[in-house]
Amino acid sequence: MSRSWAAVLDTAAAARVTLVLGAIDAGKTTLVTRLAGALAGAGHTVGVVDADLGQSDVGPPTTVGLGRVRRPIERLAEADLVAIEFLGATSPARCLRGTAEATARLVRRALELGCDRVVVDTSGLVAGPLGLALKRLKIDRVAPDVLLVMQRTDECEPIVRAATQAPGRATIRLAAATTPRRSPEARRLARRRALQAHLAGAAPVTLDLARVALRPAPAARGLSLTEGVLVALDGPDGRTLGLGWVESVDAPAARLVVNTAVEAARIAAVAIGRERYDAA
Repeated sequence: MSRSWAAVLDTAAAARVTLVLGAIDAGKTTLVTRLAGALAGAGHTVGVVDADLGQSDVGPPTTVGLGRVRRPIERLAEADLVAIEFLGATSPARCLRGTAEATARLVRRALELGCDRVVVDTSGLVAGPLGLALKRLKIDRVAPDVLLVMQRTDECEPIVRAATQAPGRATIRLAAATTPRRSPEARRLARRRALQAHLAGAAPVTLDLARVALRPAPAARGLSLTEGVLVALDGPDGRTLGLGWVESVDAPAARLVVNTAVEAARIAAVAIGRERYDAA
């Protein structure tokens, strides 16, 4: 174990909430996986919030996910899925505030459920005004006790400088991974496979729109119910039960057919996203 890893583990073990920053393919998810597993192995109750909408491992793409880690794990996807919040897009650039607020809500939920340590994985959007705005919002909303900053040079320093400085917050800088970056096509393929895995077992469900409410997801611009659009199915408490995609809309009869693994009787609302799902 290196001295840097020992410092990371010791610092995170003493803090309630740790947030990891870094650009695309900096090694954030690998670090979060290792850290969450080590904390669980040391006897902590660990929650992981995955806020990478496009390349999420806890929950499907287009969502922020909350998982629980009970033992050392090799992949973040091995975390037990507890909850997801549907943003409706694969890029947080379309919903900066919504992404930050969903991340903060799931951190609070993890703490309310008894997790004494929470680790937050973030997207690789760190450059430019959008990256600065997103990460500043996320840090301010989550209010982490520890920032783990993974960078190749100093690409995250504007974010660290702009973030609200909380008393006692620790900032640890680590060298980013040296592995080759994935191509956009490889990232799209990973996203497609993750959605397919989440939607495995989906079947047509007919919903009565006189009983089921419609709402736009945070990244959506109004209600655009078209065939193939990705949607989230919410329960009566407003929490997302799972995703699906629109098969057909019968406006005169006020009926909507959605392919999903969620039982129709549990669905109280449908959140409409921006992305389309190709089931082929």
